[in-house]
Amino acid sequence: MAKARTSNGWNIAARVVAAIPANYLLTSLATACLARLLPMPASEATIAATLLSFVLLAVIALTAFSVRSVRALWLWMLRAGIVLGSSLWLSITMGGRL
Repeated sequence: MAKARTSNGWNIAARVVAAIPANYLLTSLATACLARLLPMPASEATIAATLLSFVLLAVIALTAFSVRSVRALWLWMLRAGIVLGSSLWLSITMGGRL
């Protein structure tokens, strides 16, 4: 029984880390990408991206605890982070809007 409790504890810890710090990182990348890529004036794009970030932060936090597999959750978050980080880097290097 101790083994089941330990693995369950690691499962919850992995979900908490995914729901709070990893979620913040992923949401900030998404916000930066949206602010740079939305087709509207820079000030309006920044406000729209920030408003959408609150929804995204809540959705990812809820998803972290509703997904059955912690491995699938982390793989999804890693892939999304790579895609968002790459698109942000590409936007910056190509001279996109700040």
